[in-house]
Parts: sequence; C-alpha cells; structure tokens
Amino acid sequence: MDQKQDHANTILTQLESAETLNSLEVAKSLSINHQDLVGCLLQLESANYIKTEGLKQDQLILTDEGNTILNSQSGEYEIYQKVPEAGISMVDLQKVFGIEQVPKVKQEQGEKKEKQVEDPKKRQFDQGFGNAKKMGYIKMDKGVITKVANDLPDKIKLELQSFNTIKLGSQQAKLLVERKLAMISTIKYFEIKKGFKYAPKFREQFAALTTEQLLSGEWKECEYKSINLNAEGEKISMGNLHPLLKVRKQFSQILIGLGFEEMPTNQFVESSFWNFDALFQPQKHPARDAHDTFFCSDPELSEEVDTTLRDKVKSMHQTGGVGSIGYQYEWSHEESRKNILRTHTTAVSSKMLYRIAQQYKEKGYFPKKYFSIDKVFRNETLDATHLAEFHQIEGVVIDKNASLGQLMGIIREFFRQIGINKLWFKPTYNPYTEPSMEIYGYHPVLKKKVEIGNSGVFRPEMLAPLGFPEDVNVIAWGLGLERPTMIYYDIRDIRTMVGPEVKVETVRSNAFCVFESK
Repeated sequence: MDQKQDHANTILTQLESAETLNSLEVAKSLSINHQDLVGCLLQLESANYIKTEGLKQDQLILTDEGNTILNSQSGEYEIYQKVPEAGISMVDLQKVFGIEQVPKVKQEQGEKKEKQVEDPKKRQFDQGFGNAKKMGYIKMDKGVITKVANDLPDKIKLELQSFNTIKLGSQQAKLLVERKLAMISTIKYFEIKKGFKYAPKFREQFAALTTEQLLSGEWKECEYKSINLNAEGEKISMGNLHPLLKVRKQFSQILIGLGFEEMPTNQFVESSFWNFDALFQPQKHPARDAHDTFFCSDPELSEEVDTTLRDKVKSMHQTGGVGSIGYQYEWSHEESRKNILRTHTTAVSSKMLYRIAQQYKEKGYFPKKYFSIDKVFRNETLDATHLAEFHQIEGVVIDKNASLGQLMGIIREFFRQIGINKLWFKPTYNPYTEPSMEIYGYHPVLKKKVEIGNSGVFRPEMLAPLGFPEDVNVIAWGLGLERPTMIYYDIRDIRTMVGPEVKVETVRSNAFCVFESK
C-alpha cells in the first residue's frame, strides 16, 4: 500500500468517529504539508467517499523580522546590551555598530543640494534606539546614554516565544503587526464530511477495464471510476480561416448564386499589355509609372501576344476607330511587354473577354457572367487604410445591348445580399469605361455615405480590338475585399490583418461571416 492510500485510510478511520474533520488538523496529525493532503482529499471526493467544503481562516504569522528576533534578539535589546555601565556618547555608540559619521559639507549659495543616500545601518540603529528608549531600557542625559537598570529581559523576544498563545484581534497582536513583526494571513482549508459511498477503508478505483482483468476474472472484485459523459473532449488543434477568407467565401457564394462563374486568377505577374494596353489605357498614364506600379526585373519582358491582336490594340491607341480618334501618340511595343505585378483584376477580365470573343467567332453569340476575387499590387504608402497588396472583387456581364440601367440593377442586388440597401451612383472618369460610376453606400457606424466601389460600361475602343461585335456590351463593377472585412469585424487598422501584426488567437476566435440580406 503506498503512502497516499495509507493517508486516505487514516482520514476515513478518523471520520468514522467524527461528524466533520478540519483539513488543517488532519494534515498536522499526519505530519504532512496541507497542499499534499489536498491531493488525497480530491481522490477520495472523486470516488464519493467524502465530500468537502472550502473555507477560509485568518491567522497570525511571524514575519521574517519576527523570526529573526525569535532566533536571536531584538534590535533595541542589542543596543541596551552594548551600553556600558558608565554610559556612552551617541557618536561612540554608533561606532560600536559600525556607523561612521559623515561630515557635513558647507553649501554655497545658489548651489544645487545633492540628495544624501541613507545608510541602512543608520536607519536600523535609529529605529532600535528609539524603541530602546520607549521600552525603558536606556535613557539619555546631557549627551550621555546610560542603562535604566541592569539585567533587564528582552521583552519583545519573550512575547514572541509565547506567540502561539496570542489571539488574533488582541492588543498584543495589533502591536506586533504595527511593528511588522507579525502579519495576518488568510489560509484556505476544507471541512470534511462523509460521502454517500463512505467506507472505513479505501478501495482503489480503476479508470478502465483491462484485458488482464477480464481473463483472470479479477474485474468482479474491482471498483471502477464513474465516466463523466458530459466532460468536454480535448480541443483539437486545427487551421482556421482568416477573416478575409471568410468574407471572400461569402462574396463568392453570393455571386455564384446570381449566376456568375469564377475566372482563373492564379497569375500575379502580368504583362503591361493585358493590364493596361488591352484596356485602352494610354502608355503615358500616371498609373503606369513606377510610383504606382511594381515592375519586374527578371524576366523584364513578357512573351509575345497574338500579333493580330497587338496590331489592333496599337492602331486603336494611335489613330482610334469605332468613332474614336484614339490618343494620337506613338505606341511602344516594348512598353507593352514589360512585366508587372498586376494592379487590378481587370487584367484577368481582359484576357477572359478576348477568349470569349474568339469563341463567338466559332460558336456564335451567347451571354456570360464572370467574377474574380484575388490579390492585386500597387506601390502604395502603408497606413491604417492602405496596403501595397490587397484583394479586389470584380464582376463582368457580357450581353447584347447591356445598359447602364442593367448594371445598376445587378449592383443593387449584389449589395442588397450583403445587407447594404442605401446606394448612390456618381458619374466619374475611368480610362476603359464610359459611362463610369462611383458607388456609394450608407455606413451605419459613421452615419454617412462612403465610397464602396467603381463601375461602368467597357468602352468600344477596348472591346473592338478583342473581337466583339458592336451590339455586344460588357458592363462591370469592382470593390475591395479589405474594407467590408474591416467593417464586418470592426477592425480599425488594415495592417493588423496581414503580416507580423496578425494575432493567431484573433483569427481562431473570429465568428463566421454571414451577411443578412435586407
């Protein structure tokens, strides 16, 4: 039988003849630490041999200074013993205790006074000297310190020797606390009573039924621990979706529900041709400057595009067509081949539109709806609302005679499904859409209109080189993913969503993203 089981049986034996037990007294009777006894009590209580109730009790205990005096002598009594019968001066008595006199330095007028560092020996001596006078050990007359009487006892030490008899709340206890020789400590203990499975002897309970017990028949004589069917299982460590991915998934489901197909967006590096030129964006446009765009150095240039398409785009830029005069400048083939990190997902849309136009030539006209959600890159200054890489959501609809009214209807339905009903449209300029509109929505927290997207009808100058007939229009709109995510999860600084400032615990605890349509 191990010691813990031996202690358990002792507790049960004591409880047989007593209605309740005090855990402090039990620990004392077993000559063990109270904390060690707690483990034994928990084992007995889990087996329902006993039941316990946690209680508190204040008690008076000695401080380190009190224990020092108890094992040696008080400071005032030490001073009393060092005073000779003939008396002694203060300076000489301090020298006995190793306290040197610090000469006073004359302070010049206007000179800053230096702060003196207090000697701990001097402080302890002053405290002991004051107590020695108060306790009637010594007296001082005309600079001479003498004993009041010989062979006086150390009163403080005598008090501490009878410390166990001092009652909490007594005047004696208050004085010891004031002198910091004792302190009041709150201890926790248990009141122990019989449980509903009480027995005078403890039988070990097994956590599980083993093969050996079954084969030997030992299980018939064994006791087993109860199974807590309400206990929670161990938490499984698993991956969690980032808030951006949760909102992205919701947007994808909404757009798929509206009949849109997702475009492939797995190419971050794009040629300037598809990102700018195919969109009828002039080569001298400020957005194509290194201050706004990340250019690649290796490889610096992209592969050649279809020469027929390239020539049509070049002609549209230089001289125009479909009622346009173009930009009237010398278009550079090399400039169009420069590799960049795509600045918008419209680069994906331009490629997809070209493929659809080629299919029209083979199979004839058919309407299509596409969307994309992925990263784009811009040379932005990082702050609380801007990043150099962020996500863009884009939707395009290809249809005969698709109108601005049709575009506004699709936008209204999309935003209605994410809970935004109050929308406003404002005319604006985009290089590759005409007419173009900024989209504004009402922000319930800020209580004002905020810009939430951009939209428009792709220009004929963009669609004609790709191969679209004049009666087929393409309407499109786009918005960022980060701003709706920040609003939904109440994130104030966009920089805390990506990079080293992301808190893993926040990602784990964020709620599912479920937009309520209104």
